[in-house]
Amino acid sequence: MSRPTKIATALVAIALIYPAATWFSGQRIQAVLDEHYADMKSHPSLKVSERTYERGVFSSTEKVSFEMAMPVAAEDGTVQAGEPLRMTISSRIQHGPVPGFETLAAAMLDSEVVLEGEVGAALRESLGGKAPLVARTVVKFDGGGHSAMTSPAFELAVPNGTGQALRIGFSGLKADIDFSAGMRSYTMKGTADGLSMEDPDMLIKLSGLVFDADQHRLFDDEAWLYAGKQRATVASMKAEAKEEGELGDTRFELERLSYDIDMPGKGEYLDIKALMGTEVLRVADVDYGPAHYDFSIKHLHGRTLMDLYRKLLEISGDPAQLAQQTEDPAALFAPLAGPAMTLLAHDPEFSIDRISFTSPHGTAALSAEVSLKGVQPDELSNPLMLLAKLRASADLSVPQGLLLAFASNEAEDPEEADFAAAQLQQQLELLEAQGYLQRQGDQVKTSAAFSQGQLTVNGRPFNPLAMGGR
Repeated sequence: MSRPTKIATALVAIALIYPAATWFSGQRIQAVLDEHYADMKSHPSLKVSERTYERGVFSSTEKVSFEMAMPVAAEDGTVQAGEPLRMTISSRIQHGPVPGFETLAAAMLDSEVVLEGEVGAALRESLGGKAPLVARTVVKFDGGGHSAMTSPAFELAVPNGTGQALRIGFSGLKADIDFSAGMRSYTMKGTADGLSMEDPDMLIKLSGLVFDADQHRLFDDEAWLYAGKQRATVASMKAEAKEEGELGDTRFELERLSYDIDMPGKGEYLDIKALMGTEVLRVADVDYGPAHYDFSIKHLHGRTLMDLYRKLLEISGDPAQLAQQTEDPAALFAPLAGPAMTLLAHDPEFSIDRISFTSPHGTAALSAEVSLKGVQPDELSNPLMLLAKLRASADLSVPQGLLLAFASNEAEDPEEADFAAAQLQQQLELLEAQGYLQRQGDQVKTSAAFSQGQLTVNGRPFNPLAMGGR
């Protein structure tokens, strides 16, 4: 057989085999998507309202519509269920093994997200008919893959129900996600250059958002609980009240803001370590940066945590429960009591690892820990038993000058300010004499602890009745 004949025979064989291969790939990608939307059924608030799938030999099309309950504030101040947020994802799916003749994979999806309703129509008009979010997703033969998402820049006016409008400006977004089969793990990196929101009272601007994540499911059968790391940084964020608005001269500015979350999984339990900080925290003309807020929650029972989360979202989407909470705010906690108390029975520990900021008078810092150890099921409904097992401690260090500044801040004239400062100075001297605090240089320091029903301050049993005298 001559070489041209061999090549022609091979091409004919490929032409005969390829449709069968693409049909098989079409079955495979449909099964992958079916699994994904089966997981969606367990989401407590985001619901698939409609899904259509039309499969061909070389390509398929899919259209999926979602709804999410959206509570709104009514004119009388009550919280009610508003129109749900509706959006639709339309995808053109090219089957493998060489989808679009661009790569070797099970499939390649080109998807567009469209928002429905009044806001969606305004957004489409602002974008000249373009979709607010598009994505190209390449799905590998094992069900994992990569998705590249982009959102164009836009400007939008959203009515706020008062005859005014909230004006939103967005510079666009880019994100890349690598995921394993069934989204059991994923990594993500993305950027957004800027976002602005303006109403008659306030202008807020954010720039230089960068975010990333590396997470995996804590349980194979729980689609919405992930362990791992998340991080976001913002170059700057500014908020400034308008002169003609109702917020006076309110203004603040953050620079080099960071947000780090580490959630390691340990068997059935999850720890959360959060670090939030900003290099600049300028309020009016005073910079209180660097400022930090770090906290930890340890030994959270994963499945109970999801029960609590689902119940909370269920309440937020139920008009009857929202109306009941408006009349009786305590009604919010009744449906949450069961999973919340069960969560306490697993001995979680909460700590404020650091709250600190820098003032013109020096640095203020606070740390605290709270835990409930050895709570038994029959003790969960007995506040006195819970109080007996409560362990808490805190340490505080504040510049004396800052305390004096706060004390005189509301004074209407210098004489009243001097009087307020003198009163505070006397109170500090009294507490120092009683041993409840100590002054080291310009810093006022104290600590508190609660254990076995006893409160101590600075190592001394606390007697509020004795605070009036020496």
